[in-house]
Amino acid sequence: MKNRIYSIAFIAFIFLPGIALSQFTISAELRPRFEMDNGTIKPRPDSMNTIYYVSQRTRIKFDLNREKYQLRLSLQDVRIWGNGDIYTSTGVFGSTTSVGIHEAWFSLKLGEYSLLKIGRQAMKLDDLRLISSRNWNQFGLSYDALVYQFQKNKWELSTALSYNNSINVTNGKIIEFGDLFNNTNIIKTLNYIHLKKSVNSNLNASIMAIGAGYQHPANPSVIYMTGTYGLWLKYANEKFDITTNAYFQNGNAQSGKDVNAYMFTLHPGIKFQDKRLGMGWDYFSGDNANNSDYDIKEKTFNKMYGAVIKFSGLMNYYTYMKTSTANGGLIDIYPNLKIPVNSKLSFTMIYHKFYLANPVLVEGAIIDDTDLGSELDMRYSYKILKDANLEGGFSFYFTTETLKKVKNVATSEIRSPYWVWIMITFTPDLFTAK
Repeated sequence: MKNRIYSIAFIAFIFLPGIALSQFTISAELRPRFEMDNGTIKPRPDSMNTIYYVSQRTRIKFDLNREKYQLRLSLQDVRIWGNGDIYTSTGVFGSTTSVGIHEAWFSLKLGEYSLLKIGRQAMKLDDLRLISSRNWNQFGLSYDALVYQFQKNKWELSTALSYNNSINVTNGKIIEFGDLFNNTNIIKTLNYIHLKKSVNSNLNASIMAIGAGYQHPANPSVIYMTGTYGLWLKYANEKFDITTNAYFQNGNAQSGKDVNAYMFTLHPGIKFQDKRLGMGWDYFSGDNANNSDYDIKEKTFNKMYGAVIKFSGLMNYYTYMKTSTANGGLIDIYPNLKIPVNSKLSFTMIYHKFYLANPVLVEGAIIDDTDLGSELDMRYSYKILKDANLEGGFSFYFTTETLKKVKNVATSEIRSPYWVWIMITFTPDLFTAK
C-alpha cells in the first residue's frame, strides 16, 4: 500500500505539469509539535509521570485546475518522533502504518453556478460546530462523500451523501460479515442539506438538516438514524460581532433509544482598537438523573464531527458529550480576549467555566453538584516568514470532586492538570505550472 501511494505521487509529479490549459500546483506542509502533557482528556494521578513527546504532520498536496474540473491528491504522514516499527538494535528506519491519504477528490463543474465533488475531502460548515476538519489533530478529519454545491446571488446550497464500511478483504474479495462500523461512535452514513444566505456585508445566516446513521452493534443490516436540524447566524461590523447556533436532534441514537436533545450557543464580542473582548455561552442538553424517565431516551446532544478544541477548551475534556459528561450535558461559559501585539504576533486568552447541565448518575449514586471546574487557556501565534508560523500555548485545569467522579478518577491526590505545547507550521508552495 505504501509503495502504491509513492507511485501515485511520482506519476502526478511527472505527468500532470505537462497537461495543457491547466494550472498545476504542488504544495507541502510540515508541522512538528512538542507537547508536555500532564492531564489532557482527564486528570492524571500522582503515580503517573508527565508525558513529553513530539508529533509531526507531513503533507504533500497536488492540485490540478482545468476549465471543467478540479483534482486534488493530498498525502500525509503522521508520526510520533521515534515511534517506528521498522528498526534494529542500531536504529529506527521507518513505519509501515503512518502514511495515508488525507484528501483524494475531483470536482466537475455543472454549468455556471454548481459543481459536484466526489471522493475523500475536508468539509467545513458555518463555524464548525457540527461538521469540521478538526485541523488541530495532526491527522485532520476528512470525509468519503459525494457533495453537490450551488452558488448564485449570495445564496449557497450544498448537500452531501456518504455511506461508510469497515470490512475485511481477502484476496481482493469482500468478506460478507466484516467488522461493524460503530465501535467508537463512528457514523455509518452522514448526509446533510445546508442552505446559506449572505443577507448583506454584515449578516450571514444558514439553516441545515443532517441525517447521521449508526449501525446496530449486533445486526449490520439495522441503521439507526439521528436527525439534527437548526440554524446558524453571524453578524459583524467594525465594533461588534455575534455568532449563534440553535440545533435540535430527534430520531434514534446509536443505542437504538429515541433521541430528544438540543444545543444552543451564543458568542458575542466587542472590538476596541485591534483587540477583541468576547463572551461565549454554550449549552448542550443532557439527561437528568433525578427524573423518573432517566435513561429512557437519549437526551444528551451529539456534536458528531464538530470542532472540539476550538470551543470547549484546549485540554480536550469534553469531546463526545455522552461519555465526557456521564450523560449530563454541558454548560460552558467562556470570556475571551484576543490581542494583536503587532502585524506578526498575537495573543489569545480564554477562561472556561464548566458545569453539568443536569445531575448525573455515577456508580449508582446521584451527583447533584454540577460544578466541573474551570480551565485557563493561553495561546500565542507568531508569523516567522510568509510560509512559516510559530504557535505555542499553556493550559491549566482547576479540578473539582464532581469532575473526578465524572471522569472516573480516584478522589485521592491527583496532579494539577496542565499542558504546554509549541508548534511550527511550514507551508511552502513547491511548484506551480500554468
